[in-house]
Amino acid sequence: MIKIGIIVNHSTRAVELDICKICGYIEKKGGSCHKLKVREESAELMENFTDISELPENADCVMVFGGDGTIIQAARELASKGVPILGVNLGTVGFLAEVELEEVQQAINAVFEKKYNIEKRFMLSGKVIKEGKTVYEANALNDIVVARGNLVRAIRTAVYINGNPMKSVYGDGIIVTTPTGSTGYNLSAGGAIIMPDAEVLGILPICPHSLDSRGVITSASSKVDIAVEWNKRSEPEEAIVIFDGNKGIRLMPGDRVEIVKAELIVPFLRINDFKFFDSVRKKFILNNVGL
Repeated sequence: MIKIGIIVNHSTRAVELDICKICGYIEKKGGSCHKLKVREESAELMENFTDISELPENADCVMVFGGDGTIIQAARELASKGVPILGVNLGTVGFLAEVELEEVQQAINAVFEKKYNIEKRFMLSGKVIKEGKTVYEANALNDIVVARGNLVRAIRTAVYINGNPMKSVYGDGIIVTTPTGSTGYNLSAGGAIIMPDAEVLGILPICPHSLDSRGVITSASSKVDIAVEWNKRSEPEEAIVIFDGNKGIRLMPGDRVEIVKAELIVPFLRINDFKFFDSVRKKFILNNVGL
């Protein structure tokens, strides 16, 4: 029996969805449908966004109805299960989504007929270290960003790759991105687009106060350390580290963030003939979104 989980973002477009009808179609084909509860109050806390306890063992896939943010949230929490994710776009860009809302029935048919491929995306694992102790640890599918806090002034960060100093950067912060995240904040900040199957990390200064600060591409096996340094105007909690756009942890000068490739991977279910740069052109250039 085909087992399909369903996660729905509580957005305005979600009202258009008739989940009962979708589940009825799945059951009519001889499968089972399992709607997972979304905790709206924890959407900005990163942990426990979705209650995955109701996902059955050996589920074939989870259909995630929402934008890229919803898919990223679901991906982090489902990574430990190893269940393929099929994204259905309810957002604006929907770069990680595989199908649009009107293509749901076609997507379900493909799952039942096993006419799909699995695309694996790796994640980042980040540790926040204060006074030599790890105070927070989490994974990120897109990126981990060390940025200035609420004060509108630059911060100074030191970046190390495998223990070797890259450089000290005075600016708005540093983005460390996966190939998946390269089309997100990294792209907006002027970083390179990275092919999804590349085993590399992107490191990009944000608005550096310098004429020679450039982004760096390094092996995914690298360990990246970002240390917040003192400057003449340093004050407590002047910086923040952000995992996939939320869950900000305040940083003080002397704190550092250690980033490596996570052990977990996220499998995405692809039913279309996915061509990466065709998707880039369609989502960003033709729609004038982000470019």
